[in-house]
Amino acid sequence: MSNKLQKHEISIAILAGGKSSRMKGNDKGLMEFNSRSVLSRIIGLANEYSSDVFVIANNNIDSYRLIHEPVYSDILDDFQGPLSGIYTALNKSKNKKVIVLPCDGPFIKTEYFQRLISYDRKERIQVVKTGNRLQPVYALIDSYLEDNLRVFLLSGERKIDKWYTACKFDEILFNENDEMFININSEDDVKDNEKLIKKMYG
Repeated sequence: MSNKLQKHEISIAILAGGKSSRMKGNDKGLMEFNSRSVLSRIIGLANEYSSDVFVIANNNIDSYRLIHEPVYSDILDDFQGPLSGIYTALNKSKNKKVIVLPCDGPFIKTEYFQRLISYDRKERIQVVKTGNRLQPVYALIDSYLEDNLRVFLLSGERKIDKWYTACKFDEILFNENDEMFININSEDDVKDNEKLIKKMYG
């Protein structure tokens, strides 16, 4: 499976369903830097690689729709973590492959999408790895795994790494530009990354 994926073969889901308890109650998916929406920037990049780009969100739906449509909420009741968002993404996808990434990764670059769509795939899931650490919410997933994931979730499992391991996955190493996988989850994260924020958002 070495052929580069084409735009019509890929859906892209931005996961914005997580809780924002460390952001003083503010929704991470709606954060702005220098009056620039992080989500709008991510969507702008994603649109270059797919005509099926959507957001998974469980709160502030109307606010998300002002930025981009469509917006879907988790299919499964009760917040069940990132795997529930991924399950919804696989269900709503119009294509055979789904790229997922979080809304709180403001430094993502086109290289992320380029590497995933051109990777020499051996398994049905490809997951980003930086150094010795997996970045599980940055992945390319076969949409046909929807039923597999549903069974996993209904069994009470929630650990994303455990599901990936059960399905088998390829690791895509990003030894350079790994700053693009820094997530902003708290006010402290904003302070710690002020230089990078200024570099990318002015």
